[in-house]
Amino acid sequence: MRKKVLALIMILVLSMSLLAGCGGGGGGTTDANAGTTDAAAPSGEKVDWRLASCWTDGTWLFQVDADWCNLVSRLTNGNFTITPYGVGQLGAATEVFDLVQSGTVEVGGDWPSYWSGKDIGFDLLATTMFNFSNWDYYVWIYEGGGWEDAYNYMFNQFGMLYFPTTTTPMESGIRSSKPINSITDMQSMKIRFAGKIQGLVAEKLGITPVSIAANELYEALMRGTIDAAEYSGPGNDLELNFQEVTSYWLVPGWHQTSSVYGCMVNKAAYDALPEEYQQALYDAAKISMAEKQAAYVWRDAQATVDILKAGVQTTTLPEEDMDKIYAAFVEATNECCAESENYAHVWESMMNYRETMNDWRTAQGEWDFGINFEEGSF
Repeated sequence: MRKKVLALIMILVLSMSLLAGCGGGGGGTTDANAGTTDAAAPSGEKVDWRLASCWTDGTWLFQVDADWCNLVSRLTNGNFTITPYGVGQLGAATEVFDLVQSGTVEVGGDWPSYWSGKDIGFDLLATTMFNFSNWDYYVWIYEGGGWEDAYNYMFNQFGMLYFPTTTTPMESGIRSSKPINSITDMQSMKIRFAGKIQGLVAEKLGITPVSIAANELYEALMRGTIDAAEYSGPGNDLELNFQEVTSYWLVPGWHQTSSVYGCMVNKAAYDALPEEYQQALYDAAKISMAEKQAAYVWRDAQATVDILKAGVQTTTLPEEDMDKIYAAFVEATNECCAESENYAHVWESMMNYRETMNDWRTAQGEWDFGINFEEGSF
């Protein structure tokens, strides 16, 4: 209830700001190449769009898409509606990009790395290894130029804009049917990895990466088609009942230190909108990012307790193995930057953000996200 009240307060403040013509913080415009503009008075024009999601109706990630649609409607007094459809209702997950690019549907809910086969620059918009936290992504997108210089730099090339709707913390790790204590253990296993850089690093380490859709993972683990899988955070892992088919959990989630999910919008459809509806798309995404980020972190913390209570055991890799994985990550990143100007462009934007953050991050030490007290201290 408190979360709903907070969201309503944020929406009311944003709505009042829009009516008063107030801008600020990069949120006054949704044009990646324009400066801050005053919002127009509500037009009252009725607009109905459709959203094709990559996520199954009823899952948490689908609800992120649906809640963003609801926020857009509320910010426009119900005049601009976006109806979300779960994966398979308008097309397969692999078809969502093309559906939006062609204008068959106006919006697609996704994870940008799914489109790295079209251009590997999309991979960094979705995930990193040994790099950004969820907080880094949030600050980079809205304060460090990432929305204009990375997300819309990439999606504009394909006739779309992008509105990130949530960032997630470090993924839970690798869930497996037998314990993983070394790289050598992983070399004898078929492991599901998602993400371009993750697959490249796995191959460099002699690990066989397997690509399997999220909705097929439970059965693949149950039947032994694969030996292990990384999927998402503990909350989403618990939602898919991985604790029923995996007894072991390799931590931490170095393969994905954070992820970003969002909605791609057909640019022609966007350009045809009244200005205040364009603004509503941006404002709703920014509200969603703040609210869902907090909800996701808390949900993962609660889910971790439940996963461990179910008897799942955690393992970690020795420091020398982690050093090997990091070295492979550096090598793979340099290769991707050399291969793709777009990848290099997005990576440079991320590193520019880091250059500004480095001194302050060092000054904070381990307090940046807080620390655990020693057991028995209090």
